[in-house]
Amino acid sequence: MHPREFKRQRTGTGRLTRKSLTNSEIFVGVDFTHHEALNRALSDASFFPVLLFPGAAAVPADSAEFRAAAGTRRPLVVILDATWASARKMLSSSPNLQKLPRTSFALKEPSRFVIKRQPQALCLSTIEAVYRLLDAFEKSGLENLAGRHSALLDTLDAVVEFQLRCAADPNLPSHRLNSKRTLII
Repeated sequence: MHPREFKRQRTGTGRLTRKSLTNSEIFVGVDFTHHEALNRALSDASFFPVLLFPGAAAVPADSAEFRAAAGTRRPLVVILDATWASARKMLSSSPNLQKLPRTSFALKEPSRFVIKRQPQALCLSTIEAVYRLLDAFEKSGLENLAGRHSALLDTLDAVVEFQLRCAADPNLPSHRLNSKRTLII
């Protein structure tokens, strides 16, 4: 997770995703080259480490090629939780992440995270990307979630609905105060 995302403790979809998944961790930083815990996981022979990041070299997560590459190892998916510009910076700063094979999934519909403008039509929030990845894993037989991963989208929809309700309610005070004074806290 990029440090700027980490500061959004209550609204970041990466944090919501972490709270929804039992086998997940958040590491905060930009350069993960010497990150001990991450490098230990990446070198664990029981895992098949991949980076969830689009591109020409990305192997679809629901493909036979992905399943064959993973073999009997469990997929260990690294997800860069940041804006697209910050995610590219994290990747370019971390040779250990650059070496990972990439995976992705087919984009079928625009983001449901309508309270935040996406840089391109089919960009997704972290929680949506994880949902799509788990959906691809379930369809390919790598996961057996029985559809429980749809709770990720239910969570996102609840957050969006709440934010839109608050924005539309004229009786709620603004969360930003216009002060002519400079305060140091």
